[in-house]
Formats: sequence, structure tokens, C-alpha cells
Amino acid sequence: MRRMLEKNVLKSSHVKSRPTHLILGLGIAVTALLAGCSSVPVATPTPYKSANSKQSYGYSSEKLGNDEYRILFKASDRTPADKVQQYALRRAAEIAKQNNFGYVAVTKTNITKKRVLAREVIMSNDEPMVFPSDKQCTMSGCSDVAQPSTVPNPSDIEKTAMKDIYFSIVTSMSNDEQSLGANAFSVSELLATPLDEENKGY
Repeated sequence: MRRMLEKNVLKSSHVKSRPTHLILGLGIAVTALLAGCSSVPVATPTPYKSANSKQSYGYSSEKLGNDEYRILFKASDRTPADKVQQYALRRAAEIAKQNNFGYVAVTKTNITKKRVLAREVIMSNDEPMVFPSDKQCTMSGCSDVAQPSTVPNPSDIEKTAMKDIYFSIVTSMSNDEQSLGANAFSVSELLATPLDEENKGY
């Protein structure tokens, strides 16, 4: 009798592990699919963050003089235009503070748009994927069990056309507000303006 109970327990443990392996396998497959398309941008709003390379989204800067900088913010067209402008000015204020300037003024702006192909996740109304039924056995008996998958369907990932937005500003910085004219912004006030939590990418 003891041997029969041990045999049933071992069988139950072996069978129950199979659906878990299937879930992990599907998860790895979807991850691999996304990784294979890593060079294709995702069609989502761009958060406030540093661009790690020329191809990356976010801010970058170039020093033009002792008190002059060019700030570039690259974003997807899913990012609201006012946010793109706010992010560029926010970065200018951060640089001004790092260099002990109290005011910053925008002397020139430029915007360029480039059409690109991007990835977009389309939410489907399909029924959840269900694994084939399998037997789970315990000391009280055996039963057929099927488990739904929570892994996204790879077919829901589609390619779509969007535009990359390159918004740049040239800024002058000073501790004399009047020297910058009517376009001067207070660095402390710019930095005190909070960014939306959902758009932070630190």
C-alpha cells in the first residue's frame, strides 16, 4: 500500500510540472520574437530620459560655447508636442544648473520628422490560449486539467508606420536675466515644474 501511495505522489508531481513548462516555453518564445525585432522601435510615447546612442530616443546635448548649448530631444510621434518641448527645455535647465546659471533663453528652434517602421502591440479579443488537457493524479484519484495561457499571442505584435521627431533648441545661459531678454526662463522655476509620473524614464 505504501509503495502505491509513493508511486501516485511521484506521478502527480511529474504530470503537474508539464503545464508550467509549457507556459515558460511560450514566454521564452515571445521574448525571443521581441528581441529579434529589437532594432525596430516601439510605437509608444517617449519618456524623459537620456539617449544612450544616436539611434536612441531621449535627450542629448552639444556645447556650442561657454554659455550656449544645443539640446536635442528625439521622440516618437506618439509623444505629445508640448511634452517634447517641455523635455528639451527641462534638459536645458538641468545643464544651466550644473554650470551655475540662473536663467536660460531659447534663441533658436528646429524640428525634423522622419518616417520609420515601428512595432505596436494590438490588443485582440481572441479567447485565451488553452493547453491540451492532461491528467493530474493524487491519492484521491485522477482528473483531466487544462490551464489558460497568460502569455501574449505573438500575432498581436504588428508593424506600423510612425514618425521620429527630432526637436532641437539652441539656448543661452546667464545669471543676468535682463541680458537674455524677454525670452528668459528661471532655471529654478523650470526645474520645479513636475514631469508627469507616467512620462518619467529615469
